Parts: sequence; C-alpha cells; structure tokens
Amino acid sequence: MKKCLLLFTFFYCNFAIAQLKEGFNDGNVTSAPAWTGDLTGFQVNSSGRLQSVKSDTAGSKYLSTAVSLPAECSWEFSLELGFSATSSNFVRIYLVSDQANLQSPLNGYFVRIGENGTKDSYELYRQSGKTAELIIEGLAGRAAGSSVHTRILVNRKADGTWQLYSKNRAELAFTLEGETKEEATQASSYWFGFQCVYTKSHAAQFYFDDIEIGGLKDPDLAPGHGAPADSSATPGNDETPAATAIGKEEIIINELLFNPRGSGADFVEIYNRSQKIFNLKGLSVATMKRDSLSSLKRISGVDVYLYPESYMALSTDVANIKSEYDTPDEDALLQVQALPAFSNDKGVVVLVADSTVIDRFDYSESMHTPLIKEADGVSLERSSFDRPANEPGNFCSAAGSAGYATPGYRNSQLREAVPTTEAITLASKTFSPDGDGFEDQLVIHYTNTEPGILANVAAYNRNGTLTRNICRNVTLGTAGELTWDGADENGRKAPVGVYIIFVELTGLNGKTTRYRKACVLAARF
Repeated sequence: MKKCLLLFTFFYCNFAIAQLKEGFNDGNVTSAPAWTGDLTGFQVNSSGRLQSVKSDTAGSKYLSTAVSLPAECSWEFSLELGFSATSSNFVRIYLVSDQANLQSPLNGYFVRIGENGTKDSYELYRQSGKTAELIIEGLAGRAAGSSVHTRILVNRKADGTWQLYSKNRAELAFTLEGETKEEATQASSYWFGFQCVYTKSHAAQFYFDDIEIGGLKDPDLAPGHGAPADSSATPGNDETPAATAIGKEEIIINELLFNPRGSGADFVEIYNRSQKIFNLKGLSVATMKRDSLSSLKRISGVDVYLYPESYMALSTDVANIKSEYDTPDEDALLQVQALPAFSNDKGVVVLVADSTVIDRFDYSESMHTPLIKEADGVSLERSSFDRPANEPGNFCSAAGSAGYATPGYRNSQLREAVPTTEAITLASKTFSPDGDGFEDQLVIHYTNTEPGILANVAAYNRNGTLTRNICRNVTLGTAGELTWDGADENGRKAPVGVYIIFVELTGLNGKTTRYRKACVLAARF
C-alpha cells in the first residue's frame, strides 16, 4: 500500500533529555508550558493532575502544546479514564500534529484508547487529513474494565521504527504492545496534546499527569511512577518491597457494604492514599464495643502488598461479591478468613495497623440517600480521600448506575476537591438526588481566613419555608465542604424546585457573616 509521507522537519538533536516535562505542579495550563485549545474544559485538580471538567452535553475537547523533538525520541505519560473506554467515550493522545487544533484535519500520529469492537487494546494510528489508519494494534484486553489506569511509553527510532508500550495498574515493568516501521522523516516543531470525546456523564472523568517527551528510552530503564490507581498486587519473588509502618490515614476506609442482599457477604474496601507500598499482613479490621476495640480480625497471615493510590476490597466471600457487582480488577479483591459482624442498622468500622488505630468510620443506615427505598445491597462510598471519614456528608450511597457498589475500584461518588478563594461556593447550582452518580448531592465549598468558625447552614424553599437544617452550630476548618442530599427535615426527598441555601458564619470575635446561594433540586422526567 502506498503511504502518504508526513512532511515534518525536525531539529536533529543527539541527546536524551526531556524536551517537555509537565507534572502540572504549577496548578495551571497557561504557562511553563502554555497549552492552547479548550482551556475552560480542563482544570488542574487538588491532586495535581490535569482533569477534564463536567459538561451539560456530550461532545469533545482538546488541549495541545508546542514541542520540538530529537530525531530519536520518546513520549511517556500517565492517564486515567474513570469509565469503560468505548467508541462514545475515548481519548486520543496526539504525539505528533502539524496543527494546534486537534479537532481539525491534520497530519500526525496518536494513541487511541476506546474502540467499537471488543479488543480493548491500546492502539497507535497515523492520521493524514481526516483519515486515520491503524498501524499498531496492541494486546487484547489491556484496556478493558470499567476504568483505565495506565502509563504509556512510545519510542520512535531514527530508522522510522515505532514501539508502543504500556504499564497497567500495579505492574512493575512495561509491556510491549507492538511495533511497526514507518517512513523515516526529518524533524521540526509541532504539537502534542489530548483530545477527549465523551457522553455527558463521563465528561469530567479524563485525567492526565507526568508527561515526559524527549530522547529515546529503554523501557526496562524507564523511571517508575508508582502504581496507577484501581489496583493492588503481590510482587514477584525478585521484587519484595521493604516493610513500611502504616501511619494514620495512610490507608483509609473507602467503602462499606454492611447490609448485603439476602445471604450475601459484607465487604470493606480500603485505599492506600500514600505514595508508599504497604504489607497488609499487619493490618486488622475491628469494631468498637463500649469505647474499646472489639472483634479484631487480621486481614492476612501471609504477605499481601497494597500499592500507592490502590484499592483492596476485603470479604469472606469474594465469589459472592463478584456475582453481585461489577469487579473489573479481580486482583483488588481479597478473600479473608473473617471480618467483624456489622449491624444492618449502625455500627463502627476500625482499621488497626499493629496496635494503632489508623482510620475509623461510624456508619448508619440513615446515611443512604433518601431516594434509596431498599438499602439491602447498597454500599456507602467515601466521597473524598482528604476529608475525615466521619465528617458529615463524606459517605453516601453508591450510584445505581454503578450497580450500587464499586468493590476494588474508583468510587462512583468520588469527588475531586475544587480550589476556590471565595468564602462560600456551590460545586454546581443544580443537583438531582436520583442515584445515577452525577450530582446526587449539593456540595457547598467553604474557605475561611481563620479557624474555629461556627457555621449554621439551612435550605429554604422559594416561599421562605425551612426545608432542611444542613448543619447547626458546627465548627469548620479553614477549608472544606458541606453537603445536602436533597432530603427534608423528615428524611423524605424534598420537592423539585428552587432553594435558597442560607449560610451563617460566626468567628471567634463574635462577628457574623451571612451568605445566600440559590440552587435547583432537579429530577429526570
């Protein structure tokens, strides 16, 4: 087949230093380097990652930045997709483009994740104008699952050989997806970037980080970047991590199923929010009785490792959990000999590392959203890794769209913190507590200039009648969030309509400041 030559002219460089290194540590996309495109469609979130933002409609958006490359070069980056990649929700990572606008006809190369078929592979394409041709089809199943977490490495050699590598989840080395040979080209400056195509519900679930573009890399020597999220694994015999003590809230309680369907099993999901590798052999789950630890159950008698930013769901019957829920990462499910007995009404879950309590969650059936009429089989999910487990609103019902539980992977109700300098802001002016995982709660962000602020927050309907006291005489920190699940004072779902959120903040000096924010409680028809 006759191939169309891409006429790129590169500045030839014989050194292996990065031409672009972007970790988004400066908190913006406007400088060092400057990105162009849909700037309002992306943000640097509180975790220091580039994240797409929500959209009211399905669509696409992109960012690109100018780069110049050595004749022999590599592209390396981490990405996460918080959904199953398909032909409706996918990403193109443009390694080479002769146009800054990645939505227009262009000449270049891109990696695509998300396809029409069932291959679920990482793929490399050559694009000429509006036509894209597959040149490397990766290994089947590598991009499968309800979410994608990977680090990609692409090498291009001077003779035109292209190599595509990936490192998924807790893998310790890159896997060669495939290689091909293209016409060797001379070099010039051009553009690198991301194009995200999405349905409305997944618009804010694209994440990118740790971009390095420069000289050719040996994948066996590629620097480690920690284990991507949604994974745990036991390393091979030649790779045993050193023992590390688990500190307070380095491993946290992330999800709890305490009232399973029928004769099903409970599960407790934990999450490693640190950048350390921990051996779970010394970790136990317990409950409380008369203010003392009770029913202490050790997780494992053998070495089991939990990697950074990774999940592990613990259950006495993993087979039952797999039959009841989607479990895209079976390595993140651990069969344990025993767990404490959890009451179906309310109770306490405690994580104990050796003899130290590292996290505690006081749960109650009343924490479920008011729309949930039958709570059997519905888990409570943590919304923020950074807020205390027992902070009001930090646990709520798993979304119905996710099957009412997410054992071993990203929570359906996980929220990224949104930086703000205003004292009181709403994450969205509209919310719909319908259990679909999208804006099920009204999130009220606060930022205070001093600690110890006393807060009273209430929701009133358009007639000025009190609907719900969201919090009364609660002491706030300097920054955080409060939530309203849409229930009234009697625990029933409030009617659809406009509500006024009245916020009263009183400082230690006795000065009171009041704020009013309008919102809409919506519903699907």
